[in-house]
Amino acid sequence: MERSHPGAVPPGGEFDLTDTALYWLVLLARLRRNELARDLSRLGVYSGQEQVLLQRWDDTGFAQADLAERVQAVPATVTKMVQRLERAGLVRRERRAGRRGGTVLLTEHGWTVRAEVRTLWSRAEERLVENLSGTEYATLRALLVKMCEN
Repeated sequence: MERSHPGAVPPGGEFDLTDTALYWLVLLARLRRNELARDLSRLGVYSGQEQVLLQRWDDTGFAQADLAERVQAVPATVTKMVQRLERAGLVRRERRAGRRGGTVLLTEHGWTVRAEVRTLWSRAEERLVENLSGTEYATLRALLVKMCEN
């Protein structure tokens, strides 16, 4: 059964970009991403690196391949990201037997910056949803998860 959505263009009909959910999602993501990137740059962290820093770290670290899977990025991208984080003194890599690419661990400085990044992320989340009720927020999250499963 075909479903009709408000953004769907009827055959021969006029297309209005702003009638699509995708338009608003892209706009919202760009606005919030740019805002967060500006805040992160003050810490010397590039956009995207916060995804690595905000993982559930412990003292055993991550294999780079596991990190790539967690942030849903190709391994080559994560390798470059880890190299930059390493140059910034936020992570270190150790070679461990049986682990291709080594293990990535947060440095002491990395733990400190991670805490600051977590605060920035939380503030950005608060700004994003500040005019939503608790129910609306829960619904939004559920819908976004559902849409990612498409």
